[in-house]
Amino acid sequence: MTRGKGELDMRRPWITRMSLGAVVLSLGLGPMPMAAEVVDVGDKAPDFLMHSTMGETVRLSDYQGKRNVLLFFFLAAFTGV
Repeated sequence: MTRGKGELDMRRPWITRMSLGAVVLSLGLGPMPMAAEVVDVGDKAPDFLMHSTMGETVRLSDYQGKRNVLLFFFLAAFTGV
């Protein structure tokens, strides 16, 4: 038994909608972000801990009182793109 072109054309929007729905649902199943602390302009930045490119543990407070601090986040690092 073969299917006609009309039957395939009628199923295509359904398949497209189901595929799109699956993608949208899978995006919502990822890891939930931690609650971020809201900082207004002029507020003191909250202290945080991170690892440097040399593998050392660094805190923002380590640089308190130093002349210049530059925070740079390379968003595409380790994303698999």
